[in-house]
Amino acid sequence: MKKTIYYGIRDIRVEEVPDTAPGPGEVKVKIKYCGICGSDLHEYLHGPFPESPFGHEACGNIVAVGLGAEGYKIGDRVCTLMAGAYAEAIVCPTERLLKIPDNMDWKRAAVLEPLSGAAYAIERGHVTPADTVFIAGAGTVGLMLLLGLKAMGVQTIYMTDVLENRRKMAEALGATLVWNPAEIKSPAKIKELTKGRGVDVAIEAVGIEATLKDCLASARYQGMVIVQGIFTERAAVHMLGFVTRETTMIGTNFINPALAMKWLETGTIRPESIITDIIPLADIASKGFEVLAGKSKTAIKILVEP
Repeated sequence: MKKTIYYGIRDIRVEEVPDTAPGPGEVKVKIKYCGICGSDLHEYLHGPFPESPFGHEACGNIVAVGLGAEGYKIGDRVCTLMAGAYAEAIVCPTERLLKIPDNMDWKRAAVLEPLSGAAYAIERGHVTPADTVFIAGAGTVGLMLLLGLKAMGVQTIYMTDVLENRRKMAEALGATLVWNPAEIKSPAKIKELTKGRGVDVAIEAVGIEATLKDCLASARYQGMVIVQGIFTERAAVHMLGFVTRETTMIGTNFINPALAMKWLETGTIRPESIITDIIPLADIASKGFEVLAGKSKTAIKILVEP
């Protein structure tokens, strides 16, 4: 079967590899789609993480079932919540599977995993419907956070991004106000919008120093800053404001599929609307990672279709 092999920074190749049968407690899934995650892009540009997540946003049909894989059968539609899915198929332990409804569109299933990351961050940050929220970054991470917040009833959500296509998407998905942080200083704008108070929750969804500083400076006294962006460089942060405003800051790096599925089943949000491109596996480098690395003016969420 064909699979994408990671060789190094900006060096991934689609190669023929031996087909693998599922072992005890495992199933084999034929991949329908695998989304390119921001963490995958970081690995492509900067090198692998200690526990590489490369290729983990996948969905497809079970085509083989190993001994003891109870509750699963050939033909089941599932999401595979593990790395290695930039391939025609993947062998996956049952504990890393999530069944999806028969009537769920495959594109909708393909974005369940990133929505799960937003669900985890929002729950861990104890966000409530009454909170005012600022999201720095309107890429996939930021947009999924926006949709999760909308699903739980948050009314006031401010967002920023330097790319116009992402700002337009955030507006289309219901953000209260969106601006370019390179043209408008976010902390000053937030103070203006909140009459000097600041937002209850600020969420960093990019992974760079500038947006982290914007979040820290935009949160109210005893407010919450949630950091979900992946940082590949150190951030120099002046801690005086952090201390004097008694800010709480947490990092989030896990998923809550059950909550994300609950949001999807309500039917009030359409996370699949952020999908801009579907590309064949053979073009994963040129039409996938290189496009995203170039800060495309059109692409936001790219799915790979083996």
